[in-house]
Amino acid sequence: MSFPTAQMRSATMCKKCEELDQKIDHVRRLAKAGLDELTLGRFAALIDEYERQKKALHPEN
Repeated sequence: MSFPTAQMRSATMCKKCEELDQKIDHVRRLAKAGLDELTLGRFAALIDEYERQKKALHPEN
C-alpha cells in the first residue's frame, strides 16, 4: 500500500484550487449580465463559499 507524498497532496490541492478558481470566474462572468439584486447577492455568497473552500485547502496561507 502506498501513501501520497506531501508533494502529491499539494498538487491535488492545487488542482482543486484551480477548479474553484474556474468556478469563481464563471460566476463572475454570469454576474456581469446585469441581473437582479437577489441573484447578484446569491452569486456573491457563492463566490465567498468557493473562496472559503480554497482557504480550507491551504490553511497555512
